[in-house]
Amino acid sequence: METIDSRNTDKNQLPPDQISPKEVVNRAILFKNQLIRSWKLIAAFMVIGAVVGFFIDLNLDKRPTYTAWITFNLGGSSGQSGMGELGNIASMFGMGGGAPDANIFTGENFLYYVVSKPIITRSLLREVDTTANHKDLMINYYINHSGIQEDEWEKDDTLRNFRFVRGKKMKDFTRLEMKALDGVFTRIKSETTIAQLDRKSSFLTLKTGLHSEPLAAAWVNILLETVQEDYTEKQTQKTSEMYTLMKARRDSLGRLLGQNDANLARYIDQNQQIVVAEGQLQQSKLTRNSTFLQQLYYSAVQSVDNLRLSLIKEAPLFTIVEPVSLPLYKESHEPYAMQAGIVLGLMLGLVFVFLKQTYQSIMQS
Repeated sequence: METIDSRNTDKNQLPPDQISPKEVVNRAILFKNQLIRSWKLIAAFMVIGAVVGFFIDLNLDKRPTYTAWITFNLGGSSGQSGMGELGNIASMFGMGGGAPDANIFTGENFLYYVVSKPIITRSLLREVDTTANHKDLMINYYINHSGIQEDEWEKDDTLRNFRFVRGKKMKDFTRLEMKALDGVFTRIKSETTIAQLDRKSSFLTLKTGLHSEPLAAAWVNILLETVQEDYTEKQTQKTSEMYTLMKARRDSLGRLLGQNDANLARYIDQNQQIVVAEGQLQQSKLTRNSTFLQQLYYSAVQSVDNLRLSLIKEAPLFTIVEPVSLPLYKESHEPYAMQAGIVLGLMLGLVFVFLKQTYQSIMQS
């Protein structure tokens, strides 16, 4: 009989790696009782989490951030059609090696070029329409509405009240102006990004996030305008120099041709009845000079026209695929650290109570 009972008892016992439902219920009851006894400890964890979250919310920047972006495509002769086509255009108009090298503006180089200090500085010193009938420098507009006065310049009254003067060149800036410019550049560069829209696409997206909606929209527009302007100047630099030189030559030949024609007309009027060979020789010389100058002048006019056409062909084409559209995307920074601290404190308290109960069970066994 004892043998049969021992066999039944062995059959009712579970393997060591399994827990019966009864054991689970018992452990849950024990854990509940432990929670009731440790409610003060859990409340302390929650209070600590709430206090930490409160101080985090106190220092949180609650100003909304407006994100503006503009998607564009860089085309034209900016590395898209190849240097071979540029060489053909140059030789067609007799420019020789006048086609510029665009390699520094391709790939990652162009992405760095857009947010480089010369480009951002040039954009900041351009004029922008701040209101309906008022223009101001972009950098002053940024200082007034970006929040830099309350953040980086909070303890510097000199910079807080400083504004740039319109029309002053950067080479004439004082030490204070350079300090203010560097401070604005450092901040706005961190707020501006440019990236390829997709790996399989040639579209680029210029994006910024600022605390003022009109400021964000104005900044991406004026930055892209500056990039297009500066990029075009660099791409067509050699041809522009030749164009300026040929315009000066055309104007000079035009003045010489006018003077020679006036001298010829005056000589004919004064010597209509002359028959001596010396007089006829002088008239022939003036006529020959006039013909020669006309040929040079017409050739210079044609070269100027060809170079002007070449400038158009060499200039890169910026096509705006997706312009800035208002209203901008608004990201609100609501304070939630206190609520998160309370939840985190509750979780830590529960974990601590569970570990405490487990430790006590191990020590008792």
